[in-house]
Amino acid sequence: MSISSHQRSESYSKVHIDSQNEIKYVEIDFSVQISVLQRLGFSFNVDWENRLQKEVLNDYRLNKSCSIKDEPIFKPSFSTGYLSIFWTNECGLEESEIVFNLFFDKDSSHTHISTFLIDNEAVPEKIYTSSDRVWNESSKKIEISSKFNSFFDYLLLGFNHILSGFDHLAFLIALLILKVQLKRLILIVTGFTIGHSITLVLGALGLLTPSSQLVEALIGYSIVIIALECAGKITSNHLLYSRYLAYISLLFLVIFSFLGYQKFLVGLIGITLFSYCYLHLSSRYSNLYFTIIITSLFGLIHGFGFAGNLSSLGLMEGRLIPAILGFNLGVELGQLLVILIFSIIFYQIGNFFKTHLDTLRIVTASGLSCLGIFWFVERLI
Repeated sequence: MSISSHQRSESYSKVHIDSQNEIKYVEIDFSVQISVLQRLGFSFNVDWENRLQKEVLNDYRLNKSCSIKDEPIFKPSFSTGYLSIFWTNECGLEESEIVFNLFFDKDSSHTHISTFLIDNEAVPEKIYTSSDRVWNESSKKIEISSKFNSFFDYLLLGFNHILSGFDHLAFLIALLILKVQLKRLILIVTGFTIGHSITLVLGALGLLTPSSQLVEALIGYSIVIIALECAGKITSNHLLYSRYLAYISLLFLVIFSFLGYQKFLVGLIGITLFSYCYLHLSSRYSNLYFTIIITSLFGLIHGFGFAGNLSSLGLMEGRLIPAILGFNLGVELGQLLVILIFSIIFYQIGNFFKTHLDTLRIVTASGLSCLGIFWFVERLI
């Protein structure tokens, strides 16, 4: 079983339909993160670009009357973490229908979000899922209820975003083993959602455009920090953990410099200083407000995972706000459900391991730290 990323298996496209005389032109700009392809098991060996392009064109199906006009344009960008394929179809004047079958055979939870511009008129986007793979032009007639549909579509997307991302589940488990009261834990998780919402809005509006590769790596790193904080509280030895973390970070800086990953050096130096200071502060300030502030900062990082995608899609006016609200509410509901379930599980485990509970917490924190470091390194290289 593969270890899924916080950012779910998702892809995106922008579709422009333009009717001219007896021909309808359908332009498609398809994009997907390279990390998503890696998690889906795609092999980047010889001739991988042609194989991927063929797979996309075969599973992005239009009307039978349609044919590809020119050679598709393939644009990989390892610096941004995305690749895109652009092509134009010539079709008859019948109602357009688009069937999306890509990636569902590899991951049934895959989601594809497509926006549409028909004769220069924006219409509601389509969220393709394994059980809903067809869009037709008559869908533009649902304008009256489109905002409500958008809200509930993205609420479900946000809810699934949490439940299907192992690294977000690991982050929530790391918060749970801090052993704070359930009411306080809910407030902490809500602080995380607030931070998540802020960057989601800023990113979706195009005001901030972070590196998706670095953001995904930092999501793994946030798990490490919370897990080490838990171990530090149990052993009352925050200083030791902060030193080890500083040494490991220094080692990473040397290795990444040697391998030629200089573009992330400033970010790595920044998170090293933040981590060292954070572990020192957490040993002195254990009040609720400090924890909420820190988890809100981590929420800021996690929120960028989906924000850039909304920004690049360019949702029609009036649907961006419902999409953001729905997505974040779905994230919050998913987190609360996870917290409730794991709180019950941990309570039962605590009753069984009463005399060795702290040892079990340290073992769990160690495992989460290793997992977080794995995600951090894997997503940077």
